[in-house]
Amino acid sequence: MSTPGDVLEALGREARARLGRSRGEGTRTYRGRTIEELIPQIERDLGADALIVSRRDGLTGGVMGFFQHPYVEIEAMPGTPRLDVYDEPPAAAAHMPEITTAGWEEPFAAPAGTQVLPFGSAPGEAPPPAAPQAPYGQSEEPAGHYVSPELAAMAYAEQPPAPPAPLPSMAPVLRAPHEYPAVPERFEFHELLEQAGAGQMPQQPEPEPERRTVAPGSHGRAAGRIEKSLLRYGISAEFAAELIEAATAHTLPLAPRAGLAQAVLATLARRIPVAPPLPLTDVAVAVVGAGGSGKTTCAASMLAAYRSGSTLRASCASLLAPEGEQMQMLLSPQIVTPLSLGAARAVPALRSARREGLMILDAPGISPAARGRIRELARLLSELAPDRVVVALPATLGATAADQLLSALAPLRANALAVTHADETDQIGVAIEAACRHGLAPEYLLDRARGGGWALRRVDPAELAGRVLP
Repeated sequence: MSTPGDVLEALGREARARLGRSRGEGTRTYRGRTIEELIPQIERDLGADALIVSRRDGLTGGVMGFFQHPYVEIEAMPGTPRLDVYDEPPAAAAHMPEITTAGWEEPFAAPAGTQVLPFGSAPGEAPPPAAPQAPYGQSEEPAGHYVSPELAAMAYAEQPPAPPAPLPSMAPVLRAPHEYPAVPERFEFHELLEQAGAGQMPQQPEPEPERRTVAPGSHGRAAGRIEKSLLRYGISAEFAAELIEAATAHTLPLAPRAGLAQAVLATLARRIPVAPPLPLTDVAVAVVGAGGSGKTTCAASMLAAYRSGSTLRASCASLLAPEGEQMQMLLSPQIVTPLSLGAARAVPALRSARREGLMILDAPGISPAARGRIRELARLLSELAPDRVVVALPATLGATAADQLLSALAPLRANALAVTHADETDQIGVAIEAACRHGLAPEYLLDRARGGGWALRRVDPAELAGRVLP
């Protein structure tokens, strides 16, 4: 049989021999702008079976090498008749195109009634059995038999493509879990295989939440120094850790050039409450606190400061709390003898002094355990509605005692602090933390002046924060 390689090689030899014999014999040259323009002319002159011998592209026309246009030059020669062979079932034969035999010699036609015998058979003998037909695509001729190049090429082109070879099985080969290589971290491969075998999608383990840690040598040492300073001046360890964490989380990202100490300082200053400004006139300020807290000294210092340097007329009312009796009051210069708060003109006198400018109310010393006195004072303050209710908080108190005092005085609705005895201790961090916890603005600071007396002055949050972070 002839293989496809033999057929292609025979076609190549035939074409080379034909071109060699007819090179320059019977060829014609055509020139045009495109091949599509030349094909109809070649078919008219040389027929549909014409062969293209050569092709050449070039440029022509123009002036001094400019404005040239391309052209195509084709050398063609007449071809030979070809026979189209189709191997189709009889049902499709009616649709096959008619083969033209113009110029061919008519085949021999036997007269009617004449018996046509196969070659080599005698009359009266039965025709030999038909030879078995070779399978499609195989030749019944022995190897080396010559086949016409055109017929072989057409037959080879009409062969159906061979079926593709079956692909190897793609089923996964499951092995024991210990046969697979070790996978780092938490990614277990044998779990994925079990899920795949059960028809489940493999689940990737969820990443653990990222924990923010302070790198050693960056903010770690600074945080230690800052915490030590805060503890040194009375800030609790819990509040110190809260301030450092807040500064690292919210202040440093927006101020990268600032150090951690400056960030903690700014964070503490923002945490300290600030009281709203006092009105220009008709002002009332009440100073409350426990006995010995310095509340009377604070009220007297405030009255002296306003009378010496303010444009407002300042007056002071002092409350007395006799044992077992209702609270009484003194108002200079209107009331010089103690007057019970239940009297009809007690509260109107306080309101009149307030409308004249500034009225300072010095409450009696109240123990955190005296709930009755606290309720009585709370009723008076709710009726008077002062602009400031200042709690005198000694800086010498511990954190627990300060928290108990401020919790007991909560019915008075205080909104400010006066830190007293600030010259006797450096534990001012207790008062600062208590102010932040209870929402009280540490507005006043009372300590000894250079001349030996007491001085009351206003303080701002930045100054107080600087006292615990020098």
